Amino acid sequence: MPLRTISVLGGVVQDLSTIVDRLPEDGETFTASSFTTQPGGQGANSAVAVYRLSRPNPKNSSKMAPAEEGAGEEVLDDDDLQVRMVGAVGTDDFGPPLRQNLMNCGVNVDGVQVMEGESTMVANIIIEAGNGANRILQFPGATHALMPSDFMTLESLGGGVAPDLVILQLELRRETIEQAIETAYRNGVEILINLSPPRYLMPEFYPMIAHLVMNEREATMLSDCDPQDIGDRTPWTDVAEYFLNLRVQNVVVTLGENGAYYSNEFGSGYVEAEKNCTVLDTSGAGDTFVGAYAAQYMAQKKKGQWDIEAAVKYGCKASACVIEHVGTLIPIPWADEIDIVRHPNEAEDDEMADHTDGI
Repeated sequence: MPLRTISVLGGVVQDLSTIVDRLPEDGETFTASSFTTQPGGQGANSAVAVYRLSRPNPKNSSKMAPAEEGAGEEVLDDDDLQVRMVGAVGTDDFGPPLRQNLMNCGVNVDGVQVMEGESTMVANIIIEAGNGANRILQFPGATHALMPSDFMTLESLGGGVAPDLVILQLELRRETIEQAIETAYRNGVEILINLSPPRYLMPEFYPMIAHLVMNEREATMLSDCDPQDIGDRTPWTDVAEYFLNLRVQNVVVTLGENGAYYSNEFGSGYVEAEKNCTVLDTSGAGDTFVGAYAAQYMAQKKKGQWDIEAAVKYGCKASACVIEHVGTLIPIPWADEIDIVRHPNEAEDDEMADHTDGI
């Protein structure tokens, strides 16, 4: 079978994560409980998530994970699926090691430019202990040096090869993202876009989008719907219909502890979130969801199928594994690990050794 390619356009980022008991007041200084530096970026996280969640961990002896009773779920094993990252880093101390780390994680980085005179994108993440809620401040650096002219050909979207699916976040400039969408659509390549960080696209680009994923804040902000009219569990029909009326094919709204809502021309519904999770850090959950959803979509497409509910369920399971750890990229599970009960700090030293070479 010919090699299939998913390309991810987005940020390759150095995460600086600080855990605090509470946010400081204006002018207040107090001691944080911990600080870590880890590889991240919505684009890079999603790329690693697609790679891992489309195949079992090669270090595990079995390719079949224990599924829930009666589920009969088979572990994805798409050996013919390659993942390529497209983005930019600087020549500072962060950039080359982050690029190398993606290579160590199995992601092709031919499309990740190392830009002279530019700084690598940095994310300062403040995490509240107890609930895992986060606030993120990003400096775009080299990521915003990528211009629309860089993505005029289909091969430019895949780091030198034509991709079968393009995943986009909004870490790049809006005009650059819109050019990438137009180029992919013109060449008949499907687009999955995560509207994060939230930023408006011109209306003419929505009909070009096959899969639209966003969280509840992004969904209400970017639609005409009043957040006061949407409760935690009331139907998100109006939000979904807003984007479906713009001719997006598949719409997914992630709802944190309430799971996710999905809708397309064939139906809509909720998927419950995983239960009994110890939440330490939610900052990588959305990126992992996107990667899992994309991996499930490509596996189904290979068989000529499409069940959006199954893809959303897979995304919710994978995200639940990530929020039990601090960090965004390192905790992402493999396809044979999302049904395994995991606990915070379990095998943490081994994971760090496996995935941070060169960091």
